[in-house]
Amino acid sequence: MGQIIFPMSERYQEYLTDESKYAGEADSISFPDSEGEILEILTEMKESGRRITIQGGKTGITGGSVPKGGHILNVSHMNRVKNGWVCEDGTGRIVVEPGVNLMELKKEITIRFRKEKLFWPVEPTESSATVGGIAAVGAQGITRLLYGDSRKYIEKLKVIDGKGRRLELTAREELDAFLGKDGITGVITEITLILLQSPEERWGILFFFEEEAGALGFIEGIRASSDKNEDVRAGIAAAEYMDGKILAMIGERKDSVSQIRELPDIDAAANGAVYVEIHGLEDGIVAVAEELMELAAENGSDPDGAWAVSGDSEVEKLHAFRHAAPETCNLFIEKSHQKDRRITKLGTDMMMDREELYPLILGYRKDILDAGLNGCIFGHALEKHFHVNLLPENYEEYEAGIRLLQNWAREVQEKHGEVFGEHGVGKLKGEIFAGSMGEVYREQADRLKTAYDPEGRWNPGNRFSS
Repeated sequence: MGQIIFPMSERYQEYLTDESKYAGEADSISFPDSEGEILEILTEMKESGRRITIQGGKTGITGGSVPKGGHILNVSHMNRVKNGWVCEDGTGRIVVEPGVNLMELKKEITIRFRKEKLFWPVEPTESSATVGGIAAVGAQGITRLLYGDSRKYIEKLKVIDGKGRRLELTAREELDAFLGKDGITGVITEITLILLQSPEERWGILFFFEEEAGALGFIEGIRASSDKNEDVRAGIAAAEYMDGKILAMIGERKDSVSQIRELPDIDAAANGAVYVEIHGLEDGIVAVAEELMELAAENGSDPDGAWAVSGDSEVEKLHAFRHAAPETCNLFIEKSHQKDRRITKLGTDMMMDREELYPLILGYRKDILDAGLNGCIFGHALEKHFHVNLLPENYEEYEAGIRLLQNWAREVQEKHGEVFGEHGVGKLKGEIFAGSMGEVYREQADRLKTAYDPEGRWNPGNRFSS
């Protein structure tokens, strides 16, 4: 067997950071392509006393895959699709290694299950995110509204824990020891995914509003109508909000982004937008779409100005537009980071489903202005799960942003919301929100480490959200 562990050098500098711009250091790196190589690496790390940080596509925004010394185990070369079959109930299963990304997964499902028309209903908009990373941080994506928690669609894991044991996990309690735990219990080596029958049709409609209040009123109207709607022919799979600030930022770079360049220009007067995706039978979707058009008009949106598309390929373009929101924020932070290396991404992943929508958004907006900062708001509207991104231009603003995030975390806890939603906690949020980690979290972390990684080999410094 050839060399599989390499000393760190300039060649591997890109593996010392992720999309958050949180940076670390390491002594060595490896790119195993099998469980056997992982075990060999783990043995050598134990002998040398080095800890291991697991890494995949490096698309994370919390520093979870960023090493703080020791060894980087990058599983991107473990990207094979190993098996697939159709079950008696019409659902499917596909077995993949952790380095398979969403784009590759969708292509493989289309090829293997073209006749059955199956799909994996977990839909993060970052198509280069790996399945292993999605599982490790508990990512959900925009269609959780209709299909539920992403963990429902992971049936089995193969893992290697800190004791060097190869484990096959199927019981929910066992799976939950690894899903959403930011890699602190071990490395995932194989994942069995549950596939569903694809909806007959998928439509996407992006509504624009000149007044933010109109966009928020539209969201509340969707919520009210959804509670009353018992039509099983179609359902709203996603309802994504984007404020005027992020729309303007996307508009400035739209022509340079190939995936969205062909879309119409964004109305400069738009101060809010809501993307709604509908899945189901065509006649049901038409009925839902007509109701949405009426509701949008009642809240000040011009239905003729909406972007309405149907079919997978066209809907994917609107997914790319929605993904341009976090991507644009990340590019802003990258520019600030180039000026001052201490600056990293500052964003929330907080869920406040008990709060009223309009006061919640206005409260975020007021706090940002009072702190002398710039920021933008987008996210999962009906769940009140918003990603508030602060946009510091210098280190003084960055420090003010951290204080604001910490204040918000305290308020969220007081109001019984969730400080961490779907992006994981990693090291960056773990450091910023250290005071928000209660005794229950510490007890769970200690219990998991004792059971699966008593020597603390895997992902030192990471914290998890669930």
